[in-house]
Amino acid sequence: MNIQSISEKIPIEETIKGIEFIKYERSIEKLKSYMDDIMPFGDKTTVKYRNKFIQRFIDTEGEEIIYTPLLKFINSVDSFQTKKEVIYFIVCETSDAVGEIVKGFYDGSIPEQIESDKFIEVFKAAMPDAKESSIKKTYSVVTTILEDFGILNSKKDEGTKKKVFVLNNNIRSSNEGILFNLYYEFIKIKGNKMPEEELVLNCDTFKYFIMSDLMKKRHLKWMLDQGYLEHYVMGGNSKYQFSYDSLDLLVEKVIKND
Repeated sequence: MNIQSISEKIPIEETIKGIEFIKYERSIEKLKSYMDDIMPFGDKTTVKYRNKFIQRFIDTEGEEIIYTPLLKFINSVDSFQTKKEVIYFIVCETSDAVGEIVKGFYDGSIPEQIESDKFIEVFKAAMPDAKESSIKKTYSVVTTILEDFGILNSKKDEGTKKKVFVLNNNIRSSNEGILFNLYYEFIKIKGNKMPEEELVLNCDTFKYFIMSDLMKKRHLKWMLDQGYLEHYVMGGNSKYQFSYDSLDLLVEKVIKND
């Protein structure tokens, strides 16, 4: 594992407000001003997060923001939980310090329960060229993000009095959030509209949500029943096909179903 530093936490409600602002205003300069006003940070961190927010969520043409399917989906769904799930997925995809650490929990290379001093050693090993201050900051930010999104819980060990992080193995993700993330991963990122079943079952979306085989099957069954996916078995070769060729078409369908 090799990860890059991250220095700003994710203010979830303010991130959602920033995305909602774009529903009515497409000026990038006005968005920057709005984000600066609502951030719960000092000036320096506010600028850092605002820039990261734009990097993660915003595409522009000149000074105008493009109203992408990602923005449209987050603004269209009513569920706060679903909005959070999509934002979390994008954070994992755009900050490997978050995404790779979660995958470490998923594949067992990081134990499901880990003391803080041992956990920071994981970060040191994954950031061999970084300064100690950068490692500690990244560790602090990542653990806060994962607690805020419900991936980790923390407690104090009664014996050692040390902080212990515990993986949440009981995440109950929404069907719509996982649907969008799965489409985003395969259509937008990987450009694979008909992946083999094994690729789907081992995809990043399921890893980020620490999903058991049973939960994977439940989500996939819902997608099949709703017509978002098709399943083909050809001569022992099992594949899924995404029913909609683009995120635009998917979002239109999800909005109509609401």
